[in-house]
Amino acid sequence: MKKNTTSNLLLENRFTSHQQTHIILSIGAPLLIIIFKLSQSTPSFYVHLQLFGFSLLYIVLFCLAFTKRGLININNNLYRGLYFRKQLILKKKIDITNKTKIAVLKFKRRQKMAWFSAARPDLDTIYNHFDITLLNDKHTVKEKLISLEKEKFVDLSIEFLEQNFCLVYEQYSPDFS
Repeated sequence: MKKNTTSNLLLENRFTSHQQTHIILSIGAPLLIIIFKLSQSTPSFYVHLQLFGFSLLYIVLFCLAFTKRGLININNNLYRGLYFRKQLILKKKIDITNKTKIAVLKFKRRQKMAWFSAARPDLDTIYNHFDITLLNDKHTVKEKLISLEKEKFVDLSIEFLEQNFCLVYEQYSPDFS
């Protein structure tokens, strides 16, 4: 009988706090208005069904705003996972065939904060972003595995990938010869 081995690494939030606020308020506000209007209307089976449907949709939207990313090893297969409160809700298998190396690419990114615009119309935040990338032996084929904002999670991810999948961390340096 084959032993089922599973290990996972829960990383950081999928959305920033600014994005979470926009998801909950901008997208969720119309749903809340519909829920409020339906609760004020004359009760009937159809109204209760709509109220249940829109309430469920808002709950799903709220949960989506607070999801986290992670990496999963299930029987030596690599998956990228989406978690809500440490519970796996979605996973996608990552093909690591012909990929023996990993590298971290560091980028500077900016995020506009459009709704903070009273005094500074171009208010934005600049931050580092780290893309963990799967590579072939010559570094000529690359595939982004996951994007992270915090360097401590990058280190944990590299360690997880090296221990569970025999991937080797290297500086990205393509060899086109």
